[in-house]
This record gives sequence, structure tokens and C-alpha cells, in this order.
Amino acid sequence: MKFSPADLTVKVGDTVTWKFSDKVPHNVQGIGDKAMGINSPIQQKGEWSYTFTVAGAYRYLCSLHPEMRGTITVEQ
Repeated sequence: MKFSPADLTVKVGDTVTWKFSDKVPHNVQGIGDKAMGINSPIQQKGEWSYTFTVAGAYRYLCSLHPEMRGTITVEQ
């Protein structure tokens, strides 16, 4: 029960896809104002994508399992 990789660096315009494949449901929820658009549905199987258009650090977690956390660093 963790995001793998938990920390990732991408470029502005890149799309990140989270793949859900676990025995329990999860989601991806942004932490803080900058990451407000990161808000996937709760799902057990499948995937969800988000395109990053602004540079910066975006923290996120699974709202059902808040110990599951990660950061996407977006560079120019």
C-alpha cells in the first residue's frame, strides 16, 4: 500500500498516469492549493491521468490511506 514511485520528476506538459491494482480501493488527492486539480475517483482497478501545465512541487495522498503519499516535481 504505497505509491511507486512515490516521488517523480516530470516536465511541464507531461501527463502522469496512476495505475490502480490492489485488493482495496485508493484514490489520488492533491494536498494544498497548487494541487487542487489532482483529484481522482476512488477505484480498485484501472488508471487515472493528470497533465501538469505549471512548474512546481505537487504533493498528493490517498484520502482513504493517508500514509500513502507522494510528490510530483514539475520542471520547465
